[in-house]
Amino acid sequence: MTELEVDLAIVGAGIVGAACAYRAVEEGLRVGVVEAGEPAAGTTSAGMGHIVALDGSPEELVLTRYSQRCWAELGPRLPPGAGFRSSGTLWVARSGAELATAEAKAERFHRAGIPAEILDSEELVLMEPMLREGLAGALLVPEDLLVDPAAATRHLLEVVREKGGRVWTGTRVRAIRPGGIEAGEELQLRARGVVNAAGVRAPELSPGLPIVPRKGHLVRLAGGRGRVRHQIVELGYGAGIRSPDPVSIALNLHPRADGSVLVGASREWAGDDPRVDPAVVERLLGRVREYAPALADWPVTGARTGFRPATPDHLPWIGPMPGAPGLFVAAGHEGLGVTEALGTAHLVVDAFLGRVPAIPIEPYLPRPERAVAPPPGPEGTPAR
Repeated sequence: MTELEVDLAIVGAGIVGAACAYRAVEEGLRVGVVEAGEPAAGTTSAGMGHIVALDGSPEELVLTRYSQRCWAELGPRLPPGAGFRSSGTLWVARSGAELATAEAKAERFHRAGIPAEILDSEELVLMEPMLREGLAGALLVPEDLLVDPAAATRHLLEVVREKGGRVWTGTRVRAIRPGGIEAGEELQLRARGVVNAAGVRAPELSPGLPIVPRKGHLVRLAGGRGRVRHQIVELGYGAGIRSPDPVSIALNLHPRADGSVLVGASREWAGDDPRVDPAVVERLLGRVREYAPALADWPVTGARTGFRPATPDHLPWIGPMPGAPGLFVAAGHEGLGVTEALGTAHLVVDAFLGRVPAIPIEPYLPRPERAVAPPPGPEGTPAR
């Protein structure tokens, strides 16, 4: 058996766990990361990599914007293969009513110090020719970013190793406890702090975490004539996140560096069945035809699924576990794990070191009352 003593032991080597480890070694801490499979092979592998300011709630907007700024600082240090670039996001409106929704979103962004601009129908076509004519307009958020989640995860873990951290893969953690973790019969880590960043598996190690898998499909289109210039999202995306419906669909077009496009996004309360559902794929392609018919003849080169770790209030659980000194959680990010990874890492490491964080951690702390979904607010969004 390998026995080792570290300052911080981290369970999970997806983008969130890797970011926590990276932040910890940047602070000079001794770090050990334990992953049951391969790095970025779970939820991270099925992520688009859209680093987006999102305003489903004030707390969500604060965390996504903070983490986005952390990504902007890190981005120039990432290798070219990580695909880090600025794309901006177009929140597309089909009608005057949706454009009014975009204007309200712009006001919230402006109050948060986020640049945003309303485009009319003609300006939208000039900005993004792949969209059809006749759309009412869009909200342009120019500071949103793109990254390859798996490549970024691997890079962060390489830095962890270079700075003396240890990373074990193919090693399943049996138990976490104050003072360390047990991983099969081959590894035991003694640690001053333990971070559960195991995503959808987090409740297995921390019973009581209200995290459930929420399935999603992604479809890949090969490049064709023209090129998608921006991340394109329909304005109904936020409502889909909070929808109780078994399957909700909202267009999200993600341009890849090679000219191909990833198509999402579906949100499905579908247990843990990983199979691709042709009916969901067809609904996603129907959204493409509705918004961007120029892409309709682009060949479909693949479809895959992934599982997002969802919580009742659609906010991640970040920080120390009540009644368990030295245990921390960094899980439940649903579809925002890539966006929120670096901000989460700062909050976790600041909590471990006893420092005041750059943003309030209180909205994301593990608390029993957060295990119950809040009542619906206006337009079906959770009231917070």
